[in-house]
Amino acid sequence: MDFITVDFDKSIDRSAFDCGKHPALNTYIVEHAGQDQKRNLSRTFLYVEDGLLLGYYTLANTSLALSELSDEQRKKMPRYPMPAVLLSRLAVDKMVQGQGLGLRLMGDFFRRVYEISKQSGVAFIVVDAKDSTVADFYRDALGFLPSSNNPLRLVLSTATLIQGFRSLAQSER
Repeated sequence: MDFITVDFDKSIDRSAFDCGKHPALNTYIVEHAGQDQKRNLSRTFLYVEDGLLLGYYTLANTSLALSELSDEQRKKMPRYPMPAVLLSRLAVDKMVQGQGLGLRLMGDFFRRVYEISKQSGVAFIVVDAKDSTVADFYRDALGFLPSSNNPLRLVLSTATLIQGFRSLAQSER
């Protein structure tokens, strides 16, 4: 399965992108994504169709303290900060919202995390939801659990994700 996104490319017109509800996501893709990329702070991946930017996500590295995890997630985890990938932004243009692009972008993101996990330890995926509606999406559709410290910070163990991709790879052989 190929990625559906392309690496950030400043030549792609980002000025018309509008996710509707959160202007900071529009501003980020136009003004900050390129700078963060140059400074090696994050990587942004774009979904472009017919020359139009319709969605994007940004990933970065982070770590999680044991105290941020749910009781279930704390089981068998070490007492020191654990490596994680941060989904720092996910946005879909309002022209195509409600058509499944957000889930497709998450599939692309999960595949990237799986590829990263082959080279480096990744215990968790973290996302900081912009509001409770977005948090509900991550919880209900994707199985993320709220952090014990903040209901808008959601965490997903990569163990299940990695096991699923390994099973898929074995079945394709």
